[in-house]
Amino acid sequence: MNAFRRQVDESHPLLPGYTGYIPLRFYRIGTSYGNDSVWCVNTFRDATQRRNDQMNELRCIAATDPQLPPICSNEDTLNVLDDYNYKHHPNMLGPVETRRDLLEPPIPGWTGFVPRSKVTEFGHGVRYHTMAENCYQDFKNSLDRVQRDYTIQQPIKEIIITKPKEPHPHQRFYRPEGMLPKYTGHIPHERSGIGKTFGNVCRSCSVCNHSDVSYGAYLKKKHKAEAVQESIKEDEKALPASCFENESRQ
Repeated sequence: MNAFRRQVDESHPLLPGYTGYIPLRFYRIGTSYGNDSVWCVNTFRDATQRRNDQMNELRCIAATDPQLPPICSNEDTLNVLDDYNYKHHPNMLGPVETRRDLLEPPIPGWTGFVPRSKVTEFGHGVRYHTMAENCYQDFKNSLDRVQRDYTIQQPIKEIIITKPKEPHPHQRFYRPEGMLPKYTGHIPHERSGIGKTFGNVCRSCSVCNHSDVSYGAYLKKKHKAEAVQESIKEDEKALPASCFENESRQ
């Protein structure tokens, strides 16, 4: 069954009430529907015919023009492609070393894991490139220190060589100079600091306002001092009672 195709021209415009697509219809204002439809269809038909003529002319030029002489033979091209495929194909084990160095910074936009970036101060207040470089360098130093301690502790000819352990650097998160501006983490006793700036609240916080290596060591020292003071007060309270007893006996 052949489809019925109706020619659209001045003698045969589109039927009134037709709601189908008409090319360029939205750009015509102030004319009747019949004249509008005829002009749009004829304009679209002429533009399509010109486009087809240009394509046919281009195909004719491409088919009739002489071909360019090849720079090298097909065998040389195939040899170069085979060599490239052997060196760079993922299924081939080429001589190229693909493992990256530990201290080599990651590619921009990489969102993977960076060691020691969220547990130390290296990830605050610096660019991502500098933060990654510092974190990887600190991580490498830790690995080297562990490897060195392990090799030293191994017995050599039944002679145990002991070496004092190097003090590990204590990296406090809550430091005496306070937290960095725009820090949105938890700060103990922050709600009790009313009328103070962010820096003053951080510096007056109990976890920041001490010079020990950690807050646990500070609490241990504080509790020990409080226990000593309590024992002194108890001795002072017991001392006058004993003196009064001696005076009454005399």
